Amino acid sequence: MEIKGKLLSGIAGIFVFDLLGIPFGGVLGFVAGSLLGHYLFDQPKEKDAEDSAFKAYQKRQGAFFYHVFRLCAKMAKSDGPINRQEVAHMEYLMRDQFRMNERGRAQAIKIWKAAKDSTDPFEQFARDFYNDFGRERHHVLNMIDLLFSMASCDGGLHPREEALLLRAAGVFHISRMQYDRIKSRYYHTQSTTKQQRWTPLDPHYAVLGAQPADSLDLIKKKYRALAVQWHPDKMAAKGASPEALRHAKEKFQQINEAYEKIVQAKN
Repeated sequence: MEIKGKLLSGIAGIFVFDLLGIPFGGVLGFVAGSLLGHYLFDQPKEKDAEDSAFKAYQKRQGAFFYHVFRLCAKMAKSDGPINRQEVAHMEYLMRDQFRMNERGRAQAIKIWKAAKDSTDPFEQFARDFYNDFGRERHHVLNMIDLLFSMASCDGGLHPREEALLLRAAGVFHISRMQYDRIKSRYYHTQSTTKQQRWTPLDPHYAVLGAQPADSLDLIKKKYRALAVQWHPDKMAAKGASPEALRHAKEKFQQINEAYEKIVQAKN
């Protein structure tokens, strides 16, 4: 609370009331001057401080929404063209969870479309978010929860979706126990007596639909099948659209990178 205006006006009131010869002028003058100082000087400052704090909160909230829709757009696109369920889930987030007005929803849609068409990798968006909110742990855990909700909205968990979720967990410094706990809210998972630890290879295994216990021969078979499926030349021969070709190139690069990393680790 501001007291400078009250104090200065109160002191001024003492002198004024004493000069006027009013009984108990010092006390009455201080009280009257303090009240006048509060309404003329301190109260506007307090209101400005409240307005400034509210604007800072709105700006922070807007920054979080910005990262949510960028990352969710990448998640929705990871397993192929964005479908109706994913669009409906985005609308649910805007309307029911975040309670955005028309202007906010229009801005969120622009962010979503720009991220969907961006060639920047998911990991870059995840790092951008963590750089802004890494010290606010509740926001970090809320983000991974929102990414799981986007991945699960169309049923099931595609290996490429889980690959991104595991990569996000790595960037966000989320433990495997926390990751599995959040995952269990959306998917039925088998409990194990020994808790797995997160490793940098997890997203690469997820890309290939493989497990760490798989033999290198089995992993190679899965790699070759996916490489044939997503080879850009094969997609072009089928008459794929420019957007589908760009998506295929991204996936083909991810598949090759995943296989190379796993082979290096196993050798």
